[in-house]
Amino acid sequence: MSLDASPFAHRESGASLVSALLLVAVMASMSMMLAGELRVAMRRSANMDGRDQAYWYALGAREYASGLIANAMREPATALRPDAAWLQSAREFPIERGVLTGRIADGNNCFNINGLVVDEGQGLLVADATQRGRFERLMSALGVPATEAGRIAAEASDWIDSDNRPLPGGGEDERYAGLATPYRTGNTLMAESGELLALASMTPTLYRLIEPHVCARPVAAPLPLNINTMTGDDWPLLVAVFDGALGRVAVEGILLSRPAAGFANAEAFWTLEPVQALTPDASLREAVGVDTRYFDVTVDVLHDGQSYRLEAVFEWRGGTTLHRLTQRYGYAQ
Repeated sequence: MSLDASPFAHRESGASLVSALLLVAVMASMSMMLAGELRVAMRRSANMDGRDQAYWYALGAREYASGLIANAMREPATALRPDAAWLQSAREFPIERGVLTGRIADGNNCFNINGLVVDEGQGLLVADATQRGRFERLMSALGVPATEAGRIAAEASDWIDSDNRPLPGGGEDERYAGLATPYRTGNTLMAESGELLALASMTPTLYRLIEPHVCARPVAAPLPLNINTMTGDDWPLLVAVFDGALGRVAVEGILLSRPAAGFANAEAFWTLEPVQALTPDASLREAVGVDTRYFDVTVDVLHDGQSYRLEAVFEWRGGTTLHRLTQRYGYAQ
């Protein structure tokens, strides 16, 4: 019996060896998978830690910036000068494994998209033809073809106003209902200027062109530009306000000729020969002043090779208190 059983014993031994090898192979494969997942989990955790650390750096910079603004606005006449330190350039601060950059800008020096309508009360928002025309001229000054500028201005007005009657060249709900992914117009104030990308005629290229000059403030009214805090890059805003009567060269000349301390008041600005020749009416005079209500704070954090950005808008209502209206944080593009 022992001689006959020997071949079977060898077969069983071979099968056991194969089973053991298969088990080892499976365990090795599982170990590799677990090790890979562990590496991914550790990397994800490290990224989250880095993102959180950058966020706290950004929050600290935001609070520092808001404190600077609040203290400076104790004396608005001094804070809102053309040579004010906060207007000159961004500030850089070294941080552990990176660098932080903070910028403060006058949040009044932009075209308020929500000013394309007038609030008639009880939720009724009516398109404003004057502001629509200025939006067109702003885009034209930036190089947008006149036809496209007119169409975008009309579409933006229709997007915000509360009626369902499209303006010439504009579009209400039916304009978007037939799209592959249908949607409706907002029929209310825009929360941020990025909503312009939802317009039928807006493209990412056009939006990048106008983005530095537009904003969405929570008021259905145009923002008076602060002539004392405007920079050379803001010339398209003045061209739009002056309805194209003054070109880029004339506007840049006005900005360069400002007194070092700025204009003492709005009337001092309107006595300048180039603008006085325009015989400005009350509406035009209200479009340019020397006061600021909004401030934009931008914080860029480069930490562990990753870039993050925090953007916040503050409103100054007098005194030394700032009210934060909006904030966004995420990876910088």
